[in-house]
Amino acid sequence: MGREKTVSKMGRPLKGIRAVGKRRPVGEVAYTALREAIVKGDLHPGQRLVESTLSSQMGISRIPVREAIKKLEQDGLVEKLDKRGFIVNNPSREEIEETFGIRAILESYAAALCTQHMNQRILNKIEDTLSRYRDALGRADIAKMTELNAQFDQIIISTAGSKKLYSLIENFRDFIFRYRNQLLASMNYASISLSDHERIVEAMKEGDVEKVEKLVREHLLRGKDILLRDINFEGGDRPDTVKSSGDAKRI
Repeated sequence: MGREKTVSKMGRPLKGIRAVGKRRPVGEVAYTALREAIVKGDLHPGQRLVESTLSSQMGISRIPVREAIKKLEQDGLVEKLDKRGFIVNNPSREEIEETFGIRAILESYAAALCTQHMNQRILNKIEDTLSRYRDALGRADIAKMTELNAQFDQIIISTAGSKKLYSLIENFRDFIFRYRNQLLASMNYASISLSDHERIVEAMKEGDVEKVEKLVREHLLRGKDILLRDINFEGGDRPDTVKSSGDAKRI
């Protein structure tokens, strides 16, 4: 009862944040919970992270929350605002362009290797993923589309058979997931993504490695262009930050 009163005093509970268990070190659990909330988009770019609110809502002291936020800062997921605390990181236009550019190179190469290693079992897994994506698209189930989109990528990257390449791509996993939700929230882009994936799979069936690389690269760069078009780069005292069109209302 006392904890509920404390939460109510701190304002509306933050989405994606729950009380943590005690089986693992509390700081580790707090870090994992906050990281997941940021990556999933429950805590959106520009949102303030207030230690007292988080500790009350998670049912732990402020010390592990502070430790978790510091670790998230090292990961580049949150940033410090002088004496005003921390906010969820707003990537710059340059960071978005650079990340998608690197992804286009790495993942197009992974798709080329996947094509060379393709067999009927892998093809069946890919086509099953596409089939379930079509169903999710018909239901406008963004969460399921995001999951299946990631699964499509995972099959290709794993089939590529390169541990080094897999590791390099995984370095961008959280960044990718944060913006995949935003992209697939547009039913227009969600349909385009499906069409792109279908063309990629057809090229894989043909064994056309160069065509696969080209299609994957175009697909990723198209996503980058749509993302940059649909977010606002606002001026003021932080000219290099990104806000989605709805952030001003949600913060």
